[in-house]
Order: sequence, then structure tokens, then C-alpha cells
Amino acid sequence: MNNQPQPRSPWLLLARGVCYILLGGAMFVYANNFTYGTGRALGVILLLAGLAGGVYARFNSRIDPNNFWVTLHALNDLIFGVVFIIMASKGIKGFIDMIGFWAVVYAFMQSVRAMYVALMEGGSSLAMKAVHFLSVAVAGYLAFNTMLRPIGLTDSLGITGFFPIALGILVILTARLTVVKPTSVAR
Repeated sequence: MNNQPQPRSPWLLLARGVCYILLGGAMFVYANNFTYGTGRALGVILLLAGLAGGVYARFNSRIDPNNFWVTLHALNDLIFGVVFIIMASKGIKGFIDMIGFWAVVYAFMQSVRAMYVALMEGGSSLAMKAVHFLSVAVAGYLAFNTMLRPIGLTDSLGITGFFPIALGILVILTARLTVVKPTSVAR
């Protein structure tokens, strides 16, 4: 039998992924008619993602060796959720800049986590390494698309909604890959 402890409440990571998908969907719905209420709603969704990640990290603080990274991502989501709520009153340009900064921090943390998974754990699967690589690529492109794009995105959320949806799918895949399947021992 496999003696590795199971993560507690993996549905919280699934909830975090669903929050990211909702964030991206809301960006599409309100791409061209951004208001203060829209920005606040996006901030609340990101706060919910951070809460789900934080509670998951707390529940699994003794079980999960990667708990530190989940805690940092949750803290990032909580901080930027508050920032999104505050920046909503500043207009779309400032709000889009904050989405870009959120993506930069997310990509940085995910790249360090991916290096940790690839080099230090040694036992992680190829699928898990691929999910971490894709998370870095998606968040990195979100940061590029919102902050460094030559024509900029100053009047619309544009295609930015694709990236939180992709991040949400990757978080859900990560949650599914971290659940250890029990193995039977041949007798």
C-alpha cells in the first residue's frame, strides 16, 4: 500500500482554479464596458481564489512539501484582489497595469516553484513538470500582453481573459495530479 498522506480538502484547489476561470470569463464579458463595479467584482473573485488557496495551504501545512508555494500564491491573490478593488476606481488603464503586475508576480513565483519541482523533488511526474512549465508560459505571456505589448491595451480588457482561464485549467490539473492514487502491492 502507498503510505503517502493524501492532501486534505483538494476541492479547495479546484475552487481556486474555478475562480480563475470565472475571472477570465468576467474579463471577456466586461471587456469593452469596464466600470468601477466590474473592477470590484474581479477583485472579489481574486480574493476568493486567494482564500481558497490559503485555506488549502493551512489544511495541508504538515502534509504537503510544496505548501510554501501554495501559501505564497494565495497571499499574492489576496493582495492583488485588494489592489484590484482599489484600482477599479482609477479607470481601465491602471486596472490593466495591475493585472500585468499580478501576472508578473505569479509567473515569477511559478517559475521558482517549477524549478523546485523539476530539480529538488526529483519524484514529480513529467505531467506535473509540464503543467508548471505551461503555468509559467501562460502567466509570462499575460504579463507581456498587458504591460509590454507595443499597441497596449489601454481601452479594453481585450484577449486578457484567455489567460486566467488557462491558469485556472492548469491549477485544476495540478490539483488532480497531486491527489495520489493508492497502489496495491502484489502478493
